[in-house]
Amino acid sequence: MEEYMPIFAQIMVQVFLAGMQLLTKIAFSHGLDFYIFTTYRTIIGTLAIFPFAYFMERERRPALRIKTAAHMFLLALIGISVAQNCYFMGLYYTSSTLAATVLNLIPVVTFVMAFFLGIEALDLRCRRGQAKIVGTCFCVGGAMVMTLLKGSAIKMLNISKSPTSFLWLSDASLYSKWAFGTASLSASVLAWSAWINYQALVLKQYPAQLSMTGIMCFMGSIQSAIIALVTKESTAWRVGWNVELLSCVYTGVMCTAIAYMVQSWCIKKKGPLFSSSFNPVCTVIVAVLEPILFHVDIHVGSLVGMVMIIFGLYGVLWGKAGDMNKKQGMRNEEAEGHASQSRDEEANVVGLQEPLFK
Repeated sequence: MEEYMPIFAQIMVQVFLAGMQLLTKIAFSHGLDFYIFTTYRTIIGTLAIFPFAYFMERERRPALRIKTAAHMFLLALIGISVAQNCYFMGLYYTSSTLAATVLNLIPVVTFVMAFFLGIEALDLRCRRGQAKIVGTCFCVGGAMVMTLLKGSAIKMLNISKSPTSFLWLSDASLYSKWAFGTASLSASVLAWSAWINYQALVLKQYPAQLSMTGIMCFMGSIQSAIIALVTKESTAWRVGWNVELLSCVYTGVMCTAIAYMVQSWCIKKKGPLFSSSFNPVCTVIVAVLEPILFHVDIHVGSLVGMVMIIFGLYGVLWGKAGDMNKKQGMRNEEAEGHASQSRDEEANVVGLQEPLFK
């Protein structure tokens, strides 16, 4: 059961992110600024993480060196200040469809970066190596099919459409800045992919993932606050007691604190490719919940995309399972080698001692 925990954890994260997609767009339509939103959610996430990090890792938390702190500062800059601000800026200036599509490019970019950094192994001569490539392409392709190709509607739920669909939240006046929003989304993909790979390297130096996440969020909240103070007026910081506050609290606790902790733990356990390959699942969850919550039709493109994502996801996981089996086999062989060497040394000592006692 323990070996399946990373899978369950990643699915849970995607459920949280699906809720974030809906709440955030609603909050933006009510006038919440994306810079202010990023700052508030990171501050709330920091407050939510620190108690867990302090008590759960109090006895095994390593000393924080200046070099490691510098790495965490860069991680916060890349993964919070740059990635989150660029993503929500792109979501604000474009549409939910485009934002969801671009976000699903993270597995491919992460894999390419991880391969060149030597973090991920790729052997195209074996079937598992080929499964990684094909599976990642299927995940991204399926997500794009779901968001770009609707096809004919399938009225399985027999419910009427309602103007409460979250598609109406994309303000038509913002499409004039489409190019800027697309560039922002692309920058967020590059930043998140770099953050995932970079974090996998830093975790080897500082294995306390809860403390590391708390420090990153603390640094990221300061960085985001500085950006918001420079770019926005003081009146923009006011948040009403409505969906704006709810979105900040929800995303801060569930998507910043818990999701970052789970993400760090999964990266440490399974590597960056495994973690990022679950990103398309968020699109599937939204496609399933959308007809129920917002009374819209299910389209053929959504069903085809879901099938592609599921097959692709299993392909990537199957390829990763081969890597894990190889690593476990090498550990077992190494352990057996050490045990055999210890037995030989013990036998030699006994052989030397026996003549002395006769």
